[in-house]
Amino acid sequence: MKETIKKLIPESLIARLRGLEADMKLHHETAHQMRRFRRNYARRGSMRQEHLETRIIFFTHQIEKGLSHTDFRYGFGKGVLAQMAPLMAALRAVDSDIAHNDVYQTAISSLHEYRVRHEAAHVDLTYMRDLFDAATWNAIAATENTTGGAMVIRSSDKRHNDSLTFTQLMEKRHSVREFADESVSASEITKAVDIAMRTPSVCNRQPTRVHIITNPQLIRHAMPLQGGFRGYPMPPALVLITADNQAFMNQDERNEGYTDGGLFGMSLLLALEEQGLAACPLNTMLPMKRDEATRKLLGVPDSEFLVMYIAVGHFRDEVMTCKSQRFAADSIVTVHA
Repeated sequence: MKETIKKLIPESLIARLRGLEADMKLHHETAHQMRRFRRNYARRGSMRQEHLETRIIFFTHQIEKGLSHTDFRYGFGKGVLAQMAPLMAALRAVDSDIAHNDVYQTAISSLHEYRVRHEAAHVDLTYMRDLFDAATWNAIAATENTTGGAMVIRSSDKRHNDSLTFTQLMEKRHSVREFADESVSASEITKAVDIAMRTPSVCNRQPTRVHIITNPQLIRHAMPLQGGFRGYPMPPALVLITADNQAFMNQDERNEGYTDGGLFGMSLLLALEEQGLAACPLNTMLPMKRDEATRKLLGVPDSEFLVMYIAVGHFRDEVMTCKSQRFAADSIVTVHA
């Protein structure tokens, strides 16, 4: 009976009905996804431990970026410190094992470097001392933890990247935000893109698209819209990774482009590192107005959504970067035996 009905109904009508059904599912499932996100994201003001840790990691990274600037600015980050201080006290209040909380200890380590560097230059830190309670201030002074702060990257250490094992390449790759005063050609980046093309994608549909930007004027306009590269010289080249929604077939795949594009982005970062090029991934989770302005600026088709930027350049002889401490594997793994 079902097959008979199918034969009687024109394919165009079936397609239209299926399309209406998919639209209804897309609306319902996107709303469901939104509600789950709204219940769980790290809202400002939340005292949930995981939320406090999320916000502390975010602000620790801001401090590390400030510490890694070649043109170091004493007294930077006062607004960041003002937000970190109550978060640190709140986390200490909810975590009875704060001594083994890696997020807290890495934040303390970063603040220690901030304090030591300023005190060595005889910069008045009264503003900082007034923000933090005595327990945190004393921990900042006394810590021997070195997981936070800035570290040095040398171009001489990158000369043999193409002979490293995968493990070595992963361990040596760090995000670099300041580059040598040397242009990067689109062909140099395309070599790395060719390598990254082996990245898997859903049903091999390969939705990833790569926009290589070497025009300095476009880069100068794009970076303020991205918003996370303030205080650094403009990169010689910028790569925008997008995903083309035309590669997807139903509402269940609405987020697949972020997965496939993210996989491709990591492959490209490793390929650039292997080729001896410095790089830094930059997020493109932009408010609607900045998203639309970016699309207009770069001529991104309506069918593509933004996945990530990658700033690309040649390594300086020596440059500082964030340590960006990672969690231990066993802290994120759940085994279902």
